[in-house]
Amino acid sequence: MSLQPNEVLIIVLVALIVLGPKRLPGAIRGIGRAFRQVRDFSTTVRQEMDATISPPIVEPASPPARPPAPEDPEAEPEGDQADNEQPDAAGPAGDGVTRDGAA
Repeated sequence: MSLQPNEVLIIVLVALIVLGPKRLPGAIRGIGRAFRQVRDFSTTVRQEMDATISPPIVEPASPPARPPAPEDPEAEPEGDQADNEQPDAAGPAGDGVTRDGAA
């Protein structure tokens, strides 16, 4: 409901006639305070209802970082490492036996 300017003027004129020019400013201040209290009360109630109905949004905790997988010493090297390695002529144990089986 909105008041048109001519309706406000009529209300002010009626209040001026009923209350008189001396009491009208005090009455307007009282009405203004009452409206402010109602507005503050409704704001407080709205905030409390919002806080009760919709709980605060909590960001989920980030998952812990996974440690890197341990390297398998028996796994075959990948990429450039496989090309750069030279085969050991004495065998893996270094016992003097070559890979072709000759001693």
